[in-house]
Amino acid sequence: MTEDRFFERLRDDAAQLRYQPQDDFVWTRLSARIRERVQHPPNVSQMLARWFRPIAASFVMLAIAAVATLGWVDRAHESTYAAEAMASHPVEITVDGDTFSLTE
Repeated sequence: MTEDRFFERLRDDAAQLRYQPQDDFVWTRLSARIRERVQHPPNVSQMLARWFRPIAASFVMLAIAAVATLGWVDRAHESTYAAEAMASHPVEITVDGDTFSLTE
């Protein structure tokens, strides 16, 4: 084999990430919770509810963003109409008998 101690270093580095509570009560609750989830898997309605809630929340956020964007676009579009309305009506200025028309 090789002299590379990669796996030993990896185990040493990962040791601080292990969850090892010192209290026996915590171990008992943890093992009971795992046993409960293994013995009674969720039924179809529970599984769909777990998936539906985040998806529904995402759609709600998209709807809120769409409504906000439409409001912003409508306001920006109205100001464009005002500029177009001002540009569509020519303005005539008379100076010393000469008439100047201000259009695009």
